[in-house]
Amino acid sequence: MKIVVFDDTRKRRSELTDTLHKKRIEVTSFYGSNDFINALEKNKSDFLLLDMESWSRGKSIYNRFGIAKKLETIPIIFYNAPAKFTVLNERSRHPKDRILFKPTEVDAVVASLLDSR
Repeated sequence: MKIVVFDDTRKRRSELTDTLHKKRIEVTSFYGSNDFINALEKNKSDFLLLDMESWSRGKSIYNRFGIAKKLETIPIIFYNAPAKFTVLNERSRHPKDRILFKPTEVDAVVASLLDSR
């Protein structure tokens, strides 16, 4: 299983990566928008773990490049989502998508991923 983690909080990104590696899951993690966008173009992943606070900070660039639409085939675990979040604009909801509302602990993200496989 190949997982992409997009989170601009170093500690949480590191904890997620370390925990998933211990479970023998291949992880690529990103904190910056440019690296994240380039990785989506080049790599095939089975799941995306997406910190909604990180997404919100780069939202205008993602809208400009239609990133949400490009994510339709990848199941996403949206974590630290705002209370009324349902789906990314311009992206259809994937049946394996999960939404974890703010605040989200690392263990909850990992458990949701393992339950969704």
